[in-house]
Amino acid sequence: MGMTMEEGIITSWLVADGDTVKAGDPIAEFETDKINATVESPADGIIGGIAAAIGDPVKVMAPVCYLLEPGESTPTGDAPPASAPAAAPAPAAPPPTAVAVPAPPPPPTDGRVKATPVARKIAAERGIDLASVQGSGPGGRIVAEDLDTPAPPAVVAVPVAIANAVVQVAGRIKSSPFARKLAGEAGIDLAGLTGTGPGGRIIGADVTVAAAAPAPLSAPVATAAGSGLAFTGVRRLIADRMVESLATSAQLTLVSEADATAFVGLRSELAAQYESTLGFRLAYNDLLARIATRALTEHPHINSRLEGEHIVQLPYVNVGLAVDQENGLIVLNVKNADAMQLIELAVAFREVIGRANDGQLTLDDVTGGTFTITSLGPMDVDAFTPVLNPPEAAILGIGRIQPKPVVVENEVAVRQMLTLSLTFDHRLNDGAPAARFLQRIKQLIEHPYLLI
Repeated sequence: MGMTMEEGIITSWLVADGDTVKAGDPIAEFETDKINATVESPADGIIGGIAAAIGDPVKVMAPVCYLLEPGESTPTGDAPPASAPAAAPAPAAPPPTAVAVPAPPPPPTDGRVKATPVARKIAAERGIDLASVQGSGPGGRIVAEDLDTPAPPAVVAVPVAIANAVVQVAGRIKSSPFARKLAGEAGIDLAGLTGTGPGGRIIGADVTVAAAAPAPLSAPVATAAGSGLAFTGVRRLIADRMVESLATSAQLTLVSEADATAFVGLRSELAAQYESTLGFRLAYNDLLARIATRALTEHPHINSRLEGEHIVQLPYVNVGLAVDQENGLIVLNVKNADAMQLIELAVAFREVIGRANDGQLTLDDVTGGTFTITSLGPMDVDAFTPVLNPPEAAILGIGRIQPKPVVVENEVAVRQMLTLSLTFDHRLNDGAPAARFLQRIKQLIEHPYLLI
């Protein structure tokens, strides 16, 4: 759900253990520090072994439930949900007696107490015998809430980052993953904050405000001569994603310089013409997205991806824009950009950027891109080697536009020059076809009237 996602929070279960679902049925809702999204069932089956409670943070790739075949048990050994069809006909019930005494539920097939994986983890951490706990889950299964007893007092002080994580699970303080990260780094106890996010949820801004407040006077504390930044959290996650991208593709970067004088002039003219009606000024990225879309429709081999043993050329263009937000890098994309004119594309980008700023991004906003544009021009970077956004086949890096003396028709003139950096996957495209695509980008920048 973005390059820096570490965990999500289950906000709602739309199904229960034992429910039968079809492929595409919504089964749960979750949120991250960037988006709110719905999880759909990938196939037909029966829901079983729901392990993540509402409000619990769940790490990326951690299981939250199982999708079972009729009669199948979960990998943890739990019996199939009550509503699952039995593998064989059950024996007929005995005739009623004068005094009906309900029989205890049968023990699990593996001889273990029935409990969710989360409950087992908590019990192991706290030294609780599950056999002594009364389960409140489906079929008497022990869930995390059944173990909500105070932990034994700690002998040593607990770091704030760990304390905040414990409070989040046990005390159900609503906070975003980004807020918890900031709180841990700043040494702030989330229990003392008031959330301003949806439903009173503590967000990053709440922690930032608290961190900026004057700290109470205290005795000076001796510090070490040096300090280090822990290679964890978002920084570690970005590093892992970058290494993964480089390790799983053959990346090569081509660099070209374009005369952007006419491009700059057109942008200034259009920005002034449409500002009053649009409510914003057209940006260089709007024009670049339109140019890239045109070039991709003319060079579909760049608008492709590797699926198994096949290189698939996609019949649509979904243009992504890399955006650096306070909570990490994210690529926002506009679907079916090839069917849009310049103004439509600009409006669509403003809408998705607005959702990002409001914390209302959806799953569709951050997935399904076919080509990405990333710009470091505003930071005065001339050229760089962008890293692919898998599974896309290429990414275009945009440097700064700056005046330079160049030779035009045997005369030296000052022109607005722009450096382009195209990184592509050499497994899917050779150098010459990729160079022709970059050449077309350059041509459209130098002669933007060709877009008409």
